[in-house]
Amino acid sequence: MSLIRTERSDVAASEGRDSACYFCNDSFEMGKLQNHLKQCGSILEQCPLRCGAWIQRKHRDTHVKDCPMMDKNRNSVSPTHVRVSDPEPPSQNKHTWSPRAVPLEECVLYLEKELANIKLVLTEESSNRDLQSTELENLRSKLVLVEDRAQHFLSTLVSLRAALDDEAERSANWAAQFKHDLSNVQLALQELQSQQLTTTMRLESAISSIVHEQNERELLEQALTQHDNRIRTINKLEEVIEYIKQTVEEERQRNSENQAALEAELMEARRSSQQLAHLSTLRVQLQNATSENPAFDRLAVLEVATADVRAEAAEHSNKMDIISRDLRALTKSYNKMRSELADFQARMTLEHPESGSHTGQFIWRIDKFSSRMKDAKEKDTVLTSPLFRTSNYGYTLKAELNLNGIGKWKGRHITCTVRLVPGPYDPLLEWPCDLNINIVLKDQPANRSQTMDIVKSLQLRRKSKLKEDANERSKSTESLDQGILQMKRQHIFIPHASLDKFEYIKNDVMFFEFIVNQ
Repeated sequence: MSLIRTERSDVAASEGRDSACYFCNDSFEMGKLQNHLKQCGSILEQCPLRCGAWIQRKHRDTHVKDCPMMDKNRNSVSPTHVRVSDPEPPSQNKHTWSPRAVPLEECVLYLEKELANIKLVLTEESSNRDLQSTELENLRSKLVLVEDRAQHFLSTLVSLRAALDDEAERSANWAAQFKHDLSNVQLALQELQSQQLTTTMRLESAISSIVHEQNERELLEQALTQHDNRIRTINKLEEVIEYIKQTVEEERQRNSENQAALEAELMEARRSSQQLAHLSTLRVQLQNATSENPAFDRLAVLEVATADVRAEAAEHSNKMDIISRDLRALTKSYNKMRSELADFQARMTLEHPESGSHTGQFIWRIDKFSSRMKDAKEKDTVLTSPLFRTSNYGYTLKAELNLNGIGKWKGRHITCTVRLVPGPYDPLLEWPCDLNINIVLKDQPANRSQTMDIVKSLQLRRKSKLKEDANERSKSTESLDQGILQMKRQHIFIPHASLDKFEYIKNDVMFFEFIVNQ
């Protein structure tokens, strides 16, 4: 049996890489099956107590505990060295020997049966062995075939390796050639990119120069347009100024004529007064003479002459009053014309941002303060600021300044106000208009941190939007429509005594700042 197991193990070991154990049917790799056979628990072994039973190796300890020979051999040193008598035939139900006595014929019969069984097993084993040997021959033939194929595969592999080496060499040559061509292409591409970059830079410079020229051309056109507009405006302004000059000159001539007539009337009145005084003296002398000579009665004649002279003097006085009223009216008309001219000039500056402001904050510089104050005291001159707006498309405003004051503040205060004037965006604005304006008289110290500005607040309200009077529009001047509803204009007042406390007037210059709080 051990020989059969060894051959089977050899056959199993010779089959392939993984072999199955004959006893437990577990698969093992080549070289590990022999170690497994030494420890396999499914291998049949004879009972170590020589009871005649064949048991698997893994059940040996369990069988030893239940073996009937265990009680007989307890006093022996080792159960594996017990000498036992010839085995008796085991019963059919148990694999251990029974101690009872059996007849010899039965033993022989049992042995013959066992021998027949053994022969049968040997026959099966031989047939299996023949089958395995056949399979082994088939495996050997297959192995030879595999070896032939492996040899062919090796030769093919060698040829493929040679072809692969050739192909690798060609590929290397092609790769080297490709790298060389690629480097050439990259160099050409770099040159092309540099040329393209140079061309692009030239184009950009050309485009920038063209754009610059276009911008310069546009700026030049705008400058020319503005220059033309300014020339037209200046021409219109010169025409208006010429017209006003002619009007003023005519008014001056009229005033000079009236003044000459008035002086003549005054001279006549003076002569009349002198005559009246002379007559009064004569009257006194006559009264004295009458008192001395009662018969001399010329007093009635003198009284009649005196009455005539008085009537003539009264007539001359009335004429003088009329001429004085006319002179005052002409003076007012002249001052009004000058104010309208300044207003027109200020309106003409609305198109020039350097003159006004479109941010709601405007600083008004007033030069030649001394001469302007003198004109204000002598002629009640009203200074008008350039037009400015509350925003780019907001309300249009104008400041008016009386350096010598108005009304009961005249001669003691500076009065200033701000009023709305017609603007190009009035139809788009909200009406009624309600503006809060801060008027600041700027201090001009050397250290700006020590400024002491005078701040006044003015509330400007307008119930309806401004309009232009069609009759006044034809005279190239703008004024408010007489039908516009307007609240009483407000003023702010600054005492003249406050001007000397700080540097509000420096180098004969004064600054007013207007801040609109909407």
